[in-house]
Amino acid sequence: MAKTKIGGQAVIEGVMMRGETSMALAVRDESGEIRLETTRLKKKSKAGKIPFVRGVVNLVASLVSGTRILYKSAEIAGEEASDTDQKGFKAAMAVSLLLGLVLAVALFIFLPSLVPQLIEKIFKTELTNMGTLLIDSAIKVVIMLGYFVFCASVKDVRRVFMYHGAEHKTINCFEAEKELTVENVQSSSKHHDRCGTSFVVFVIIISVVLMIAAGIVAEACNFRLFFKNVFVRAGIKLAMLPLTAAVSYEFLMLLARSDFFLFVPFKWLGKQMQRLTTKEPDDSMCEVAIAAFNAVLELDADPEKETVSFPPPVPVTDFRAEKRQFVEEKGLQADWDWILCSLLKVKRSALTDSRVTISFGTRLKAERMLKQVAEGKPLQYVLGSAQFFEYEFEVDENVLIPRPETELLTEQALNVLDKGDRVLDLCCGSGCVGLTIAKKTGADVTLADISAEALKVAGRNAKKLKVKAHFVRTDMFDGLKGVFDMIVCNPPYVKTEEIDRLDVNVREHEPRVALDGGADGLDFYRIIARRASDFLKSGGRLYLEVGYGQAELVAGLLRENFFVNIKKDYDDIERMILAQKK
Repeated sequence: MAKTKIGGQAVIEGVMMRGETSMALAVRDESGEIRLETTRLKKKSKAGKIPFVRGVVNLVASLVSGTRILYKSAEIAGEEASDTDQKGFKAAMAVSLLLGLVLAVALFIFLPSLVPQLIEKIFKTELTNMGTLLIDSAIKVVIMLGYFVFCASVKDVRRVFMYHGAEHKTINCFEAEKELTVENVQSSSKHHDRCGTSFVVFVIIISVVLMIAAGIVAEACNFRLFFKNVFVRAGIKLAMLPLTAAVSYEFLMLLARSDFFLFVPFKWLGKQMQRLTTKEPDDSMCEVAIAAFNAVLELDADPEKETVSFPPPVPVTDFRAEKRQFVEEKGLQADWDWILCSLLKVKRSALTDSRVTISFGTRLKAERMLKQVAEGKPLQYVLGSAQFFEYEFEVDENVLIPRPETELLTEQALNVLDKGDRVLDLCCGSGCVGLTIAKKTGADVTLADISAEALKVAGRNAKKLKVKAHFVRTDMFDGLKGVFDMIVCNPPYVKTEEIDRLDVNVREHEPRVALDGGADGLDFYRIIARRASDFLKSGGRLYLEVGYGQAELVAGLLRENFFVNIKKDYDDIERMILAQKK
């Protein structure tokens, strides 16, 4: 079996491969094309070649370059916009790296050191010196496992772990001396001896061994502070980090080079942890990993081969000018600016500033979104959000897009509600009405809808707004319990025969179940008229939105049980029913 020194790193929608003299980053962009950037590596410093010292040097270098590569892959994948200048980018990278290090120190050094003392206080006992060290070590292992499991459960991180699997499979395929085809790569193992996950495992193991050794020395010297003072023990751990990293690196390299039988248990342990950090990739991910690997092979073999770079960021003013004719012909100037502002997270005035740049990946994403709007998809669905009052709500094609007239209905409700009032938002959709009420008044709000997908959207909006609410999947009033101070509802009210005559962006994209009100558009109002009073307290209020020309008809359905008031919208159309239970 051939051995290679090429190693890799999974990134956002891509893979980085690093050889002896070169590095390649391959990322699949928004259009599905594989983009490649290659660089020549500087010669290793003398320190980078000294055993044990090189472990610390490589660790620091990997942290810095790894963070930079992640940012670069995100730009090409369209996950984030580029900074307005290189200084801002470097600052963001430095802060991210620093925060990551602080979190790692807190989780793996201070927290395990603190737990033994907490146990002593809670259980009013005194741990032995060795007991303190064993609990400290056990907590460290639990945190490591919990961290890996949590990361694997996050959707976006899971995709990175799939690319991690593709990276390993590609290297293993090459070392098995097979042709680098997708089929051969997929048949290879997703575990590898030189994996960074194994390095982390060995760091934990060796840190435990070193701390126990330090504990034995401390006990022999009667150095009690080592066991009883959190900060002393944590400080010693910090001081031993370089030694831990150095020994772990040499151990990892030794295991990668040898199949000695005594090393088998350690290799097995590393691979078990890799089950959490590597997932089976799809074929397209393997293609990306193969592209990166082949690029490094070629560069390492040919010192004269030229490197290639990703398309650079360009001024947003140039990008707007490039699309101006198309945008003006389609009458999409405002929508186009909204798209750019949303992706770049800037105000509209910044779009005329040539210092504001837009990355290649973000340009591809913007072009795709512009095409969708030009084809009739509502801008709010393209952006994935809509404004309602001062709040931004997530919307997709499972819910209606919030409209200005619905804000008016909500304003009427806000005028009469107090903290603690029980409110039912029936046919809630995105939850914009009920959640706005809860946010502004502190009312106890229940959101109900027949669509499970709509309730998921509403749930995410509640979390985003930090609002507590109850969610019920129900067909109108079926399954509801209790009584409310107010029921607010924007039910389906479009006549069935009129749906096919609606604007294309409505009929082709907004959910029919939220539009179709039956033959005359009044089906749901009849249900409300018949059953709403059973779910309202005495004097409870019923606030409804109605369609054009429906106000008097709906009022007629309600007057038997309600006092009814009709309100107009911004266009002087009778749009709201404000009713109170008799």
